[in-house]
Amino acid sequence: MTHTKDPMDRLQLVLSSAHRTKAHPSDFTGRQWRQHVMQSVRRVGVLHPDANSVFKFPQLAWRLAPAALALMILLAVMIMKIGDSLEFHLVGLMVSDPVQTYIPIEPL
Repeated sequence: MTHTKDPMDRLQLVLSSAHRTKAHPSDFTGRQWRQHVMQSVRRVGVLHPDANSVFKFPQLAWRLAPAALALMILLAVMIMKIGDSLEFHLVGLMVSDPVQTYIPIEPL
């Protein structure tokens, strides 16, 4: 078998050679085959993205999602609880002493 760098060519060679040999399916379920597969997986190892990778943004967004949801619920409850009373208090402040609110008068 020739060695190529292109993964697709290599895959095609492996599949075509497997098809030509017409191996029995029990050959792929044996203990030795399983050990070989697990060794290959261990060799690959865990894939860690770079520290400055853009792909960490979705992970960060999902980690912050519960806090954002809690903040939205808290703000919604506060708005429903305050309701019109905030407007009433602001209007009351402006009407109670409009001259002092808009024109600061210094004492003599």
